[in-house]
Amino acid sequence: MKLKTRKILLVFLTVSIFIFGLCSVSLAKDIVIKVGHIFTPGSTINDCTQMVADLVEKRSKGSLKFEIFPGGQLGAQLDEVEGVKMGTQDITILGAIDRFAPNFTMFNLPFMYRDMDHCYNVLTGPLGKKYILDDLVKRHGIYVPGFFYFGVRMLTTDAKHPVTKPADVKGLKLRTPDMKAWIKSWQSIGANVTAFPWGELYMALKQGVVDAQENPLPAIRDMKFYEVQKNIILTKHIYDYTFILMNNKKWKSLDKTQQDILVQALKDGLYYSRGRIAREEAVNINFFKEKGINIVEVDTAEWQKAFAKAPDLFEGGREIYDKVQAVK
Repeated sequence: MKLKTRKILLVFLTVSIFIFGLCSVSLAKDIVIKVGHIFTPGSTINDCTQMVADLVEKRSKGSLKFEIFPGGQLGAQLDEVEGVKMGTQDITILGAIDRFAPNFTMFNLPFMYRDMDHCYNVLTGPLGKKYILDDLVKRHGIYVPGFFYFGVRMLTTDAKHPVTKPADVKGLKLRTPDMKAWIKSWQSIGANVTAFPWGELYMALKQGVVDAQENPLPAIRDMKFYEVQKNIILTKHIYDYTFILMNNKKWKSLDKTQQDILVQALKDGLYYSRGRIAREEAVNINFFKEKGINIVEVDTAEWQKAFAKAPDLFEGGREIYDKVQAVK
């Protein structure tokens, strides 16, 4: 009799645990990831973000979703990073991170990388992890689950300031993002550099507050800088990736399966961004020519030589530069 009672109790407990498990699943809430960035709707970065959102929702069967706020709806770039730090937003997308990871300055100098693969391998390899990615988690509670490719940066100038060689940059009123590496490097060859938010750049160029700026071709087109600039100088001085910056507590709140889904979707977004930007480069150049923009080919070796001392502008910069060059 006692044995029979035990069996009944065992069956009851097994069924109860099973039912409780089903209830737990049914009561589990979908996880929403709040994503904000400054890039315009229709831009490569926003399209990549939307692609990732679709993949994440599909692969998680709806348990993981993105809520996207493009075009700076959640604030300026640095404000959005502060939002990620505080947890008021979960993800932002940013290239200019040296304010938050100071060592990044030494990894982001003109002509530091041979190509976009070299740059990516450094950022995601042991050097990037040690000096940049781990530092973001430690200092700010920000995790980097992925990257998007932004393109190779070019210089643009207004009609009054044609530039063909580094010496022509002397005295040029140039806007760059608020990044020490870029500000000091351009200053070292004579530019009069100023830094201010991305959203203000078009009007600053139009009103003559600055003469020039530098960005990848897709960004120049997306922001319609060709309307207020006359020359695009194909310097190709920086291979530029944007970091996916995520609140570390939010990242840790995801289970292993959800984390894997997010990381893989971001990798798919990365491959898409690289392919799309590569395909569009020639298309964009033809587009700019049709708009009457002067496309200037340059002697890359001459520009590399001009920026050759940039690593020495920063303590430890030459050591990092040499380590980066050793990465295959």
